[in-house]
Amino acid sequence: MDTRMYVMTQKKLEEIPDKMYLPLQVGKAGRPSLGYPGDDTGEQISEKNPFYCELTGIYWVWKNVKCDLVGICHYRRYFTRNGKLLDREYIEKTIQKYPIIIPGSSCVNEPDAFRHYAKRHNGRDLELCREIIRKKCPDYLAAFEFAMNTVLVSTCNMWITRKDIFDRYCSWLFDLLFEAEKEIAFWEYDDYQKRVMGFLAERLFRVWLFMQPEAIMEETITLADSSEFSHAKKRADLLYQCVRLKIRPLLELYQAGAMENGLVQPFCCKDDFEQKVPVWVCWWQGEDEMPELIRGCIGSVRKCLPKDKTVLRLITLENCMEYVTFTEEVIRKFNEGKISYGHLSELLRAELLFRYGGMWVDASVFFIKPIERNLPERRLFTLRSEPPEREDDIAKGRWFKGLWFAQKGHKLFRFLTESLWYYWEVGDEPAEGSLIDDLIAAAYDEFPEIRQELEQSGACGNAVFLMHRWMNRIYTPERAAALEDYGTFYQLDHRAAYRKENMAGERTLYGYLFTEGENEV
Repeated sequence: MDTRMYVMTQKKLEEIPDKMYLPLQVGKAGRPSLGYPGDDTGEQISEKNPFYCELTGIYWVWKNVKCDLVGICHYRRYFTRNGKLLDREYIEKTIQKYPIIIPGSSCVNEPDAFRHYAKRHNGRDLELCREIIRKKCPDYLAAFEFAMNTVLVSTCNMWITRKDIFDRYCSWLFDLLFEAEKEIAFWEYDDYQKRVMGFLAERLFRVWLFMQPEAIMEETITLADSSEFSHAKKRADLLYQCVRLKIRPLLELYQAGAMENGLVQPFCCKDDFEQKVPVWVCWWQGEDEMPELIRGCIGSVRKCLPKDKTVLRLITLENCMEYVTFTEEVIRKFNEGKISYGHLSELLRAELLFRYGGMWVDASVFFIKPIERNLPERRLFTLRSEPPEREDDIAKGRWFKGLWFAQKGHKLFRFLTESLWYYWEVGDEPAEGSLIDDLIAAAYDEFPEIRQELEQSGACGNAVFLMHRWMNRIYTPERAAALEDYGTFYQLDHRAAYRKENMAGERTLYGYLFTEGENEV
């Protein structure tokens, strides 16, 4: 299949490793060449670029390119999935079910999309588009009114679709814009407002989408320089090596067999966990400050645990010292902002599992069905992603830090506890990224027995991230059942813009799973 992702640019780019991504110099007419194909050949409107922005490149693709699938992105904006550029395999597979892929919808901070536009640009131009639609394609007028009265917009004129659908849209869009161009007073606008045709196209895109029969899927847009995608893996590897250097004295002690007694001192915990396996969940701010998603996730964990074998413990800033022994140095650096809540959670996770064993669950992990009853008896269990979800992830899919089962005193969590203590005692700079992943990687490389146990742990493909990608899709019983078939545990993102209804008022999967009161903490 001939699939092409055109990168609209007016600057020289670092080479993108994936050859499917093709730089296209927009507004090339009358400008020095960057060495890329430009929008000034064949049938083109390159000279209109100051007014049409990336649309001159879109027009050129429409008129001059023959391919099966086509996508539009920018030199600083790309479609990504978990920090990785969408690749050919993913796009071609997704398009079979969802022929139109668009950026995740943005919610305007005005009463509706029309007033949002009018506050930032000239509202008369959008009124002009309404009148042109009324005359040229009146069947789209209701869609225009609906789009302008919602609070959702699609920005950047970016999407991925079949070329025949792309051509259908361009024929509709440019017919309207060329008519509007005749009546817009460009000479009254500064250089920014002169880009009016690009701004209008962003609003008209959703109008057109409402009238199409094809299924639509939203994907994340990441603001990034093209070099970041080729350098991300190198950066992750360098950070890992830096962490190894910082804990090198501790590694040498382990290698010399001098850590028999270790650094962890005895600690008296009054909790007997009702003679059951503890399940640890942390939300530092406490139950009263939980967002809806976190409350629902923790409620799903409680509901799906075998109650005769396990007992859940919620750790907060208020009660954490009843279970662990954060040093004065750690507390000082946390108060100074050198240790983040995330890194404090890493310390907590390691020490809890070493001292008491049991299960650690990130607060944003959702249980879709009851767990296997024998899981709490496993010596070590995590989830593995095969293939890895992200190329720049030092874990490389070998473990999932959001969920662990471990027996009390396990060597991995003893090593993590001591390494984290040592790291924060001797270091005075905030750690970058996931420190615990780097330390697990060190244990994987240094200790054959830990490596063997991790390699024998449960495999999940990439299913653990599937629910996150489906949350804003329309709820169907088949989709909910599919989640149960694919797995038990799913990682969500409490910062994501999940919605209970889509733009048409239909209930989403998030709306179904997080019905108020369905999962209670």
